[in-house]
Amino acid sequence: MQKLDKVYPEWVQKFRTKGTTVKKKGDAYYLYKRTSKRVPGKKYPQPVDRYLGKITPDGVIKSDMRKVSVSSIEVKEYGFSKAVWDLCPEDWKKPLGDDWEDVLRILIKKDSPNTFLGKEYVIKDEDEFRYQFAAQKSSLIRRIFKATGIEWEELTSLNTIYKVYLEKEAVISRITSEQKALLERAGIELEVG
Repeated sequence: MQKLDKVYPEWVQKFRTKGTTVKKKGDAYYLYKRTSKRVPGKKYPQPVDRYLGKITPDGVIKSDMRKVSVSSIEVKEYGFSKAVWDLCPEDWKKPLGDDWEDVLRILIKKDSPNTFLGKEYVIKDEDEFRYQFAAQKSSLIRRIFKATGIEWEELTSLNTIYKVYLEKEAVISRITSEQKALLERAGIELEVG
């Protein structure tokens, strides 16, 4: 028995080109790019459709929206951590030698447990070092203030700026006008990536 193609109105058919497929939902028609992929355990490649837009008699209304799996989204604190990292003075780093990055990550994690700094780097435990972390933090706070005139409490106001990791890219959450002014005053740019 031969499979019959669905018959769509002429104005819909003209958008049905090679590599695309049309789906009807209710009275509306939608255009999808069709590819396939191998799935273990399946005899034949399985179809994969990517939404392109809604078909109307006047053309295809393309969609700027992308579907992202909610289970693949990861949200990390970014503003505070990035600010402290960027403002960390050389005269604080120097006495710590090669340990300064680890010590700074530990100090940031104390005020921002969900920091983005641990995403691709394992943050070590305090027990692995012989530093007095309370003294290190006090020294850091004083030196940042001396170098920039910015209080630690001001920096903590940036802890509601998040880096949102989507499947293959990252975006930064909304930044308030107060946060933007503080970032500009500190000379910090928040970049995606």
